[in-house]
Amino acid sequence: MDDRSTPTAVRRTIGIDVGGTKTLGVLVERGPDGVVVVDREQVPSDAARPEAVDAILRVARALLDRHGGADGDGAGAVAVDGVGVGLAGFVDPYGVVRSAPNSVGLVGQDVRGRLERELGVPAVADNDANCAVVAAHAVSAPDARHLVAVTFGTGIGGGLIVDGKLVHGARGFAGEPGHMVVDPSGPRCPCGQHGCWERYASGSGLAWLARTAVERGEAPGLAAAVAAPADLRGEHVTALVAEGDPGAVAVFETYAGWVALGVANLIMLLDPDVVVLGGGVIATGEELLGRVRRIVAERFPAASDSRHVPIVASPGGPEAGALGAALLVHVGARGGWAIRG
Repeated sequence: MDDRSTPTAVRRTIGIDVGGTKTLGVLVERGPDGVVVVDREQVPSDAARPEAVDAILRVARALLDRHGGADGDGAGAVAVDGVGVGLAGFVDPYGVVRSAPNSVGLVGQDVRGRLERELGVPAVADNDANCAVVAAHAVSAPDARHLVAVTFGTGIGGGLIVDGKLVHGARGFAGEPGHMVVDPSGPRCPCGQHGCWERYASGSGLAWLARTAVERGEAPGLAAAVAAPADLRGEHVTALVAEGDPGAVAVFETYAGWVALGVANLIMLLDPDVVVLGGGVIATGEELLGRVRRIVAERFPAASDSRHVPIVASPGGPEAGALGAALLVHVGARGGWAIRG
């Protein structure tokens, strides 16, 4: 009997997360002791160019070559069951990227098909935030039946688990809260709308709020941190918040208010067991999470009174998307991922 079919056997999969400037892969081992990342590979890449898929293949080949390939050749090698990829865009049920405002080089790419043809292993491709929600469920809340995960990066991604299943929607585009319009008169979004939640609550939204404050003369510390307001990034804000700079703290409080608004809307719409927040800005820990919890409780009683929904940080840090992509290989075929039996 193939011991990979037994519940206690060690199984290995590769998960790859495609970011705007880098592609990260992890080799994940899943066995009786849980889930462990046993190796990593990262290469620079540019999601604005079609060659981004070449970077995915380089990462996958490097990990396959080091760990026995698809068939587990070599003494003691364990076969790799497949490769999962998380992409910052809308991915159809066949693994083709249909829309990606922040990763235009991926649009139209048959990522799953190319991986299977060139690597000779089964592959899955999904939205990166869907991968993050699978990781969050597996690591942080395995008993949750209803879970919402939101990732804050250049844009905002999201994933939903409802009644124990990862939800894709009729066309594979479910769980994209970043394009909820929270201010119709707000700034234009790459998607073509005005005032999307991600224009305010993403990492780039934090930078925009900082630039706006500097241009109004409200944040002299931030103004002094860069040569010109256009150079401001979210990292400048969080660094000065850690130092207690009043202008940066005010910007960050405004930012937390926008994050809390979207989170409250998701709680009211979906009534989850838990909300998991991920992405670079979540690395600030309680600086952001504490503010979001407080603002939800103070400003949005319909989302907080009698609900008591935990708002927690995503596990895995920057590897969460890659970890979830690897776990998707184990979960099942597209069209109804069964997270729990």
